[in-house]
Amino acid sequence: MRCGERRSGYSRGMRRIALAILMLLAVPALRAEPIAKGQIVDKVVAASDAEMTYAVYLPSAYAAERKWPVVFVLDPRRRGAFAAELFREAAEEYGWIVISSNNTESDSANAPNTRALQAMFADAPSRFSIDERRIYLAGFSGTANLAFSVAEAAKGTIAGVIGCSGWLPQTWKAHDPGFAWFGTAGNLDFNYLETRSIDERLASAHANHRVEFFAGSHRWAPKELLARSVAWMELQAMRAGTRPPDAALVSRLLDADVAAARIEPDALTATRRFDAIARTFDGLADVNAFRVHAAELSQSDAVKKALAEERRATDLENSNRDRLPAVVSAFLQSDEPPVAGDLARRLGINYLQSIAKDQSRRGLAAQRVLESIYAQVGYYLPQQVHGPKLVTLQNVAAMIHPPH
Repeated sequence: MRCGERRSGYSRGMRRIALAILMLLAVPALRAEPIAKGQIVDKVVAASDAEMTYAVYLPSAYAAERKWPVVFVLDPRRRGAFAAELFREAAEEYGWIVISSNNTESDSANAPNTRALQAMFADAPSRFSIDERRIYLAGFSGTANLAFSVAEAAKGTIAGVIGCSGWLPQTWKAHDPGFAWFGTAGNLDFNYLETRSIDERLASAHANHRVEFFAGSHRWAPKELLARSVAWMELQAMRAGTRPPDAALVSRLLDADVAAARIEPDALTATRRFDAIARTFDGLADVNAFRVHAAELSQSDAVKKALAEERRATDLENSNRDRLPAVVSAFLQSDEPPVAGDLARRLGINYLQSIAKDQSRRGLAAQRVLESIYAQVGYYLPQQVHGPKLVTLQNVAAMIHPPH
């Protein structure tokens, strides 16, 4: 019953947020106290809910006489200004408004996310001149999932979602969600496979999608990659006819994309990048040569070998992660906690660390499993135990990431 109640409450929350978005589209911009341009304003209090606040960045050229794209940023740790800063330079370059919540969070049963989004969506039209055709959402980890769900519930009113290190339930069917999706994750992120899965399912549904990975673990993508995600949304807006074409911008972005693909040392990554280039610029430039090149690369021995290695790495990652819940459950239910070395053995830490020394696809997969284990023993499980069990967890966590 509780699970059903949770699902019902979540659905009601999505419907309320979707209604707030529709209200945002219907309300004309009103006069409000001016907000400084060209700098992040840390705390703006929502008029409809004084307990909800957000950080704002208005580009230096902002003027209420024209409408501007907006990205609502949902940080999972209530860090509005921090998350806004990640988008600031791209927002200045491309002329986007950034509205970043100080209240959204993940990993909390009482997260005020619905309330926070409702407050921002209700407040925005009274303060800013927003292009209702170009509303974007961005989130990281749990709030990447929130952004995806809100955009789906809004049924075509969200132009795009920038999702960092998110995941979707396996029950989510592969279909076109009605918005452009740009996904990112670190190559050591425990949500790497989940992010790749979103991309693959969107590809099978012929949805508008792109994914790019970076070197790193579970975090917001670097600001340079987030800038590319904003640029990608600009290109998709041109393709959709919601912003004027800009041949110079298309040429500059295409040249940079192709240059990066040509120097990519990994054949499989290069193949996927050329394929992404063909999809990204379709209708904006002649992409036939890139599509043909991607097809040719996909038949090469190097790519076939890399795909086989990727499958073995994925099997390693999934098989080791699948064992984790049983080990965790036994640990929580035990009357006498195992010593750290015994728990580490059950988790396979030494074995994984031996594989992780190799910077191959299997090595990276082993490192991601270790990051999954660390998230459990270093963050989630310590919230549920105390005493000797807590000490055991702390010692196991130190085996993965020794304290400095």
